[in-house]
Amino acid sequence: MNKLINFTKHPFFTGSMTMLIGLNIFNAGQFFYHLLAARILGKAYYGDLAAILSIIGEIGIIHLAIGMTIIRFIASEKKENTVNNYIKWFSWWSILVGGVIGILALVASPLIIKFLNITQPAAIYLLGPALFVSLIVSVGRSILQGLLKFDKYVLSMMAELGVRILLTVVLAALGYAVFGAMSAIVIGTLFSIFVIKFFVGTRLKGIKGARPKIQPLLKYAVPVFVQGLALTSMYTVDVLMVKHFFSPEKAGLYAAMGILGRTVFYGAAPITSVMFPLISKRYARGEGYYNIFFLSAILIGLASALIVGFFWLFSNFAILALYGSDFLEGASFLWLISLFMALVSFASLFVQFYLSIGKTEIVWPVAIASGLQAILIWFIHPDLLTVIKLSILSSALLVAALLVYFPFHARSSSKQ
Repeated sequence: MNKLINFTKHPFFTGSMTMLIGLNIFNAGQFFYHLLAARILGKAYYGDLAAILSIIGEIGIIHLAIGMTIIRFIASEKKENTVNNYIKWFSWWSILVGGVIGILALVASPLIIKFLNITQPAAIYLLGPALFVSLIVSVGRSILQGLLKFDKYVLSMMAELGVRILLTVVLAALGYAVFGAMSAIVIGTLFSIFVIKFFVGTRLKGIKGARPKIQPLLKYAVPVFVQGLALTSMYTVDVLMVKHFFSPEKAGLYAAMGILGRTVFYGAAPITSVMFPLISKRYARGEGYYNIFFLSAILIGLASALIVGFFWLFSNFAILALYGSDFLEGASFLWLISLFMALVSFASLFVQFYLSIGKTEIVWPVAIASGLQAILIWFIHPDLLTVIKLSILSSALLVAALLVYFPFHARSSSKQ
């Protein structure tokens, strides 16, 4: 009984429960947002929105690289003054880097419109502002995560989602379609920035101290960027290629099924989000950490099995209840998309575990698997089912490689 009580007080349990409950509510809201957008916009316009969100996801790789670096350095640092100085500098850099990314997106907008066959071109010109504010909010959330402030991390996400859903409904009702949905994303993200500033405001007071050494940050951030680019590409490049090679209706159908299939990934995300800073902190202090990793793997395995099984048995019911009869064509491959996302979730778990203990060399198998998936889909895409099977093949090979590496990693760690 005492062991159970102690376990419920453990940071992994409390953090996981906060993230699991909070992010699953957030993810439920995300689903509601996508379902609402699909119903309001229709297949063609929703295909536009899904493609734009996939671009944001791809650019979000930069957020991921920066974010994981922030989390690891803040979680591993023991001196409070150094932590506060990190926060000031990271916040300032987010504005500079976000501005550059936003300007580049604006310049590239005409090319994006042409490549993705966007039916409402004006919406693309909000991609730059969306990328600018999203980097700032991403850095803010990484700071909260590194500080193990999981409750405040979740609240910032809820604030953004609430504003986004409300404004999407209002602006779509006024006839702004995809432009309205993109405007809602920008405004919702801005609101979240103010929420985050409220939580970390005291740490931002005062002048910045000495600039942190760039070399250690880059040495860690570059491989994290590579794995982020590769891993994010694995669940976004298929959407972009389907949008490029197939009709708007087929692209919208595939995007809608992809959102349902990502339930597995969304369910696993809170677990890996808690695992990463906790293992980073334990590793830096020379404490044991394998129990946290194994527990994370068990939880993700159980969640994946339940979700994939549900979509295998009840795909028609899920699609009818959430999207309506117009999307029933996707029932034949919905469970396969969820299987693909389960494999990506396991790959993400292993990669984040390795990175949390500084094993950055593991990024290269991820990059190879991602490249393989993109090449296969580019040259072989007779139908949507083939696209999904090629994605499953690529992710399965990646998980196998990460599993093979595990005993070698354990051996090298024991020698340190």
